[in-house]
Amino acid sequence: MKVMSSLLRSIDTLNRKLGWVFAFMLIPMAGIVIWDILMRYFLNKPSVWAYETSLFIYGGYIVLTGAYTLLHKGHVNVDIIYGSRSARTRAILDVCTASLFFLYMWFLLRYSFAQTITSWQIQETTNTFWHPVYYPLKTTLPVACILLMLQGGAKFIRDLYMAVTGKELPNE
Repeated sequence: MKVMSSLLRSIDTLNRKLGWVFAFMLIPMAGIVIWDILMRYFLNKPSVWAYETSLFIYGGYIVLTGAYTLLHKGHVNVDIIYGSRSARTRAILDVCTASLFFLYMWFLLRYSFAQTITSWQIQETTNTFWHPVYYPLKTTLPVACILLMLQGGAKFIRDLYMAVTGKELPNE
């Protein structure tokens, strides 16, 4: 039990710290958007790169913070079914639906990883005027899948323990 609690704490710590780091991606994104607004509307000299760069940063931010959001129970639930139930009933529902989560994440990881490898091999760029490299952004999806699967596994273990015993897993 001690090893399991330590493993779960390690997964939580990893996603908590990475979520904090990924949150800072919004600072350069905001700076780029402000730069683009100033250049476009005040100096009448729009940049070619700012809009696409801000989209890349935001796309990476969205997928990479998914595990942090799962850690802090920030994903959407159907509150009519889920919200008024006891903690044990919610855990049973989560255990029953976990297979769908892991199946979806497995396919997403498998196909995103294959596309990421191909993107790196061909040095993929976008089809816009600017032609920035695309493969670093594509890399964020398989990384996010791994982080989400780790956090989902930790959640599954906690939910399974709650479903079976009716108690929360002790943090030893």
